[in-house]
Amino acid sequence: MSGAVIFPESQSRDSFFDNLKGWMRPQEVADTFGISVLTIYSWKAKAKTRRIPEGLFIKFNRQLYVRTDVLRRWISSQNDDFQKF
Repeated sequence: MSGAVIFPESQSRDSFFDNLKGWMRPQEVADTFGISVLTIYSWKAKAKTRRIPEGLFIKFNRQLYVRTDVLRRWISSQNDDFQKF
């Protein structure tokens, strides 16, 4: 798998993000976007040196979560195809 998000023809990019939960566990993000869960934890560990947005991660009850609204904005800022969202 290339790591790129593939959208089914019946699902637009907009509805894809709208259907995600507000907070997701790293494994859910990895499964959804086709990336390694180690990549998610690497983002957390090296957030400042890799320009990972502040507020992307939340710890709640000693569990790590990813905020999907911040993730959406970050993806949009990095990818011309998502600029309109």
